[in-house]
Parts: sequence; C-alpha cells; structure tokens
Amino acid sequence: MAENFDPVLGGQQPAGSDPVMGGLVGIEQALGSPNPKVRIQAIKGALRYGSRGAELVIQALRNDPNWEVQFAAWETLLESKDPQQVQVAKSHRLPLRQVGDVRARYKAGERDFRWANLRGADLIEANLSQANLIWANLSGADLSQANLSQANLIWANLSGADLSQANLSWANLSGANLSGANLSGADLSRADLRGANLRGAKLGGTNLKGANLWGAKLSPGWDQFADLKGAILPDGAIHP
Repeated sequence: MAENFDPVLGGQQPAGSDPVMGGLVGIEQALGSPNPKVRIQAIKGALRYGSRGAELVIQALRNDPNWEVQFAAWETLLESKDPQQVQVAKSHRLPLRQVGDVRARYKAGERDFRWANLRGADLIEANLSQANLIWANLSGADLSQANLSQANLIWANLSGADLSQANLSWANLSGANLSGANLSGADLSRADLRGANLRGAKLGGTNLKGANLWGAKLSPGWDQFADLKGAILPDGAIHP
C-alpha cells in the first residue's frame, strides 16, 4: 500500500504523486498542530486552496498566539498575487515582540529582532552590528556609542532615542522615525535614510558622508553642522 504524503503532514512521496495529497483537510489539521513550525508550513501552502485557504491564513494572522506564525501568515498574504490579500497584510500591524536581554541574545549569535519592543531600553555601547531590527520600537532607548553598523532598521521607531556617538554606518534606516533623536557625533556615513523622519533630530557633528537622504523629512537648518560630503540630499541633489 502506498504511503500518503502531504508536505505539511510529512511522509514519503511516491514518484509521480500529487504534491499535496492531504489537500485542504491536511492544511486545516496542520494548523491545529501545537508545533508552530508545522503551522507555518501549512500557511505557506494554504493559498493554493482558494478563498478557504486564504481565510485560514488570515485567521492565523489575526489569532495565532505565536508571533512567528503570525509573521508567516502576514508575509504569505503580502507576497500573494491577489490584491485583496495583499491589502489585508498591509492594513494589519503585527504586534511587537518581547525579546528580553538583547545583548545576551546577540552575543549568543541571534540577529533577528524584527518588531522587537525595546522602548526605553538601556543599550549604551551595545553591539548590534548587522542586526535585523525592521519595525522595532526603540523609541526613547539609550543607544549612545552603540554599534549599529549595517543594521537593518527599516521602519524602526527611534523617536527620542539617544544615538550620540553611535556607529550607524551603512545602516538601512529607510522610512525610520528618528524625530527628536540625538544623533550628535553619530556616524551615519553611507546610511540609507530615504524617507526617514529626522524632524527635530540633533545633528551636530553627525557624519552623513555618502548617506542617502532622498525624501527625508528634516527641520530647517538641519544641514548647518553635519558633514554631508557626497550625500544625496532630500531633493535628490548630491552634496559636493
């Protein structure tokens, strides 16, 4: 007797068999699994089952208790070819994650801190180079002298954060909220600041050499004290 195979439920796949023999029933069963990895795998295959599959993904996005499962559902919908499914993902704000001791987790090799809730965190001189901090909330955090070089901070909230003397060279801060942040003496050379909000930010002695500030929002007189050699300015012009 041939053994049934479902990429969600597992088993051995006979040659020439349907890649999803478990079908929609298998997807539904897998989404009830206590194992988040099984639920994530189910989500990735659910959209092939039309409106019911999409409904299951949306339910996981809104109701699953595991953040990674919610993220898989959000990403699946966002990458869908269906405009309505894409809109559901765009209109849904993923909850922030509680990540505990970031320094210890980074030292242990972890780099994924997407959507992390680090509001008001004490991260003075912290090493977070190349960390993934997309959509992280770092508002009011003390990141003075921290190493955030090459970090991914797309859409991160850094409003009111202390980034004085921090290393943000080559960091991706596109769309980030840096309003009211202290960037005095910070190194933002080659940083991507496209569309970032820098209104009210302190930029005294900030190194913005080669940074991309196209479309960034800045307060009047922002360019008086920063080093802008070779930077792309908010209007697209290149500073000499």
